[in-house]
Amino acid sequence: MRDSGTGAGYAGGKSGGTSFAGAASPDAVAFWNARPRRCLDWRELDDGRCIVLRPRLGEGRIGRWLASKLGNPCYRIRLDDVGSFIWRACDGETPLTEIAGRLRAGFGERVEPAEERLARFIQSMLRSRMISV
Repeated sequence: MRDSGTGAGYAGGKSGGTSFAGAASPDAVAFWNARPRRCLDWRELDDGRCIVLRPRLGEGRIGRWLASKLGNPCYRIRLDDVGSFIWRACDGETPLTEIAGRLRAGFGERVEPAEERLARFIQSMLRSRMISV
């Protein structure tokens, strides 16, 4: 799951000292104060990038058993360096406002607009049930 960084719509607002375009709606404030948590197993490679392991046939007991008989029970989703940075930050304790600030500090202009890029990536991971808030 790689984020192209092209940006997409996001719930703008102002929260936690990080500046966002648009009005500070209650939904936007809630989004940026959310503390995402990883829902799937993952591995970190030697180069610092992450691979997320998604069970092929679901996370239930029968699905895991069937997948184990196939020899490769998980899909491997390779994240780029920015995606890996965000993935590691989704610890259930760090709010998105802080993740956006760390993202900007770690990658600078490369991730601008950082809030849009982060929002797009988080929304994609939420839809894919890779994280929860």
